Amino acid sequence: MSLKIENIKKSFGTQQVLKGLSFEVEKGEFFFLLGSSGCGKSTLLRIISGLCDPDEGRIFFDGEDVTTLPAEKRGVGLVFQNYALWPHMTVYDNIAFGLQVRKLKKDEIAKKVAKVLQDVRLEGLEKRYPAELSGGQQQRVALARALVVEPKLVLLDEPLSNLDANLRLEMRSELRRIHRELGLTMIYVTHDQKEALSLADRVALLHEGKLEQLGNPTELYKRPQSKFAAGFLGETNFLKGKAQKKNETSWEIETPWGISTISQDQAVGVESGKALSLSVRPEDLRLAGEESAPNFQAKILESNFLGDITQLVLEANGERLLLETLSSSQLRVGELIKVWPKVEDIMAYGE
Repeated sequence: MSLKIENIKKSFGTQQVLKGLSFEVEKGEFFFLLGSSGCGKSTLLRIISGLCDPDEGRIFFDGEDVTTLPAEKRGVGLVFQNYALWPHMTVYDNIAFGLQVRKLKKDEIAKKVAKVLQDVRLEGLEKRYPAELSGGQQQRVALARALVVEPKLVLLDEPLSNLDANLRLEMRSELRRIHRELGLTMIYVTHDQKEALSLADRVALLHEGKLEQLGNPTELYKRPQSKFAAGFLGETNFLKGKAQKKNETSWEIETPWGISTISQDQAVGVESGKALSLSVRPEDLRLAGEESAPNFQAKILESNFLGDITQLVLEANGERLLLETLSSSQLRVGELIKVWPKVEDIMAYGE
């Protein structure tokens, strides 16, 4: 099922939580709403589900206006952050509850529950109670309960936030598998950028109730269209610079390592002769050896061995920087080193 959000606004008292959001979700897409706490993503999810009414704007399912349609008639499956399982019911009864409310026959219910138990890999656990399950198994029961009613759209509100790190990784793979096998349209709310970047087909990054950027994970990470987006998605260093001259397809900019040329798609809101901020990710800084590339000097403040990489905390021109390297050499704190940036991957934002 496709979804269209059109100019959705919502306030609670004097606080405007959603400020005119508009975007579309394609049929069968694994779509993420990403943002920090309080940006409005969970409120938007409740509006899509019908549990909350917008002050303005409209919601369309497959081109049909469902803005005033009651939640129970929208054909939406909802997975909550806390799972919301009935503790006195078995796994089977928790999953079957929605079908029982719809007054399906017992044999039909049994067939559908068996199928969804297989989909989420919980066969053999149908007689257990929630307290007898691990966190990951409870999460799968909640997902199965949403899937068993055969929804056209599945909404997931931070479903992995209560799991430990290893279980989160396992369940990310499971969710991707389930989405791929069932082909459902799924909208997933999270503040965890790694979940969004690793799972999503596309991501809507929200900030203070507005759509900051919409695109696939690579676009958001490699070409963030605002300084906020660059800082929110992964770690980055912000360095001072100045725009010099605009050419037909590029900009010449003044940087800590000299004059560099960047493409037009690396420059956002840049104006000739004006100050700008350069976003340089830690993995896009290199230790300079015999390379002829422009470089600048930095002092090592910290050297942190993280197994697969070494993370250096540097100071250059009064700025603190992060650099990530695969180098296994013993770099000493206090040492002066030369650093050069991967210019084709930096971003420049007008001040």
